[in-house]
Amino acid sequence: MAAVYGRGTITPAENFNAERAAAKLRKAMKGIGTDERAIIDVLVTHSNSQRQEIKRKYKSLYGRDLIEDIKAELGGNFEDLCVALLTPQIVFLSECLYEAVKGIGTDEKSIIEILCTYHNREIEEIRTCFKQRYNKDLEDWVYEDTSGHFRKLLISLLTAEREETNEIDFDLAELDAQRLFDSGVGQIGVDREVFTNILCSRSPSQLQATLEAYERIGGHSLSSAIRSEFAGDSEDALLSIVYCIKNKNKYFARQLKECLKGLGTDDTALVRILVSRSEIDLEDIKEAYIKLFKKDLAEDVAEDTSGDYRKALLRILQP
Repeated sequence: MAAVYGRGTITPAENFNAERAAAKLRKAMKGIGTDERAIIDVLVTHSNSQRQEIKRKYKSLYGRDLIEDIKAELGGNFEDLCVALLTPQIVFLSECLYEAVKGIGTDEKSIIEILCTYHNREIEEIRTCFKQRYNKDLEDWVYEDTSGHFRKLLISLLTAEREETNEIDFDLAELDAQRLFDSGVGQIGVDREVFTNILCSRSPSQLQATLEAYERIGGHSLSSAIRSEFAGDSEDALLSIVYCIKNKNKYFARQLKECLKGLGTDDTALVRILVSRSEIDLEDIKEAYIKLFKKDLAEDVAEDTSGDYRKALLRILQP
């Protein structure tokens, strides 16, 4: 099944001219000083595929690597954001997963977000890209860096074998809902395998019917059952699956709110979400954010960021 997306904030530039865009970037970085505004203008007004053409044209015209020049001229979060924009989507997601599992500690939130929100084809492409870039299977990395039921959940998602049909078997939905109830709040202890098998293999349409059937059978939502029966990373992963099935836009809106609330900003997550969803459904996520938090996402971003980094983020958020 082809991926179905909503509305992004970045669209392909009309009358696209890679040579003109490359020249504008070279002028912005040549000599003393840097024209950050020009860099933002080029990167945020072209689609990712167009930015890849601009990178190639930049190298052919000037014999220089655009990303290396960006790194030499910029710094901090603004540099990270510009590099992310210049990176092909699948490569960017592969790099996010690599950063999430390398070294001491694991960024479980990043792994959960990526594996729970992309389609089979995209996960397969991420795995292939990861293998090519790092000469190791992503599944092996995840296996070595996680444990217990959380590990099993992630491995199931990495197999990229979720059903993707739009057809719904309502009898199966009732059966699965009963199995989930019987394996959770309907007994002492919880059968984690049942939750993994159903939530990681059924299609989104099928799972939506299962969630509705579960509420009729249990008298409560599946998400409330998960919160009562699971804990830690397993709980977070299962809830992410459920929230994405119910409303992916609200899921990402909540993730963005987590990035921006409290002391300090999770800039890694903020860049990952805004860049990766900018051409997919960021306009829909913005609307969900307003409905959930009664505030424009751009307002929160403006309050929690500064300088050219803020300017670039706000340009990404413009329709």
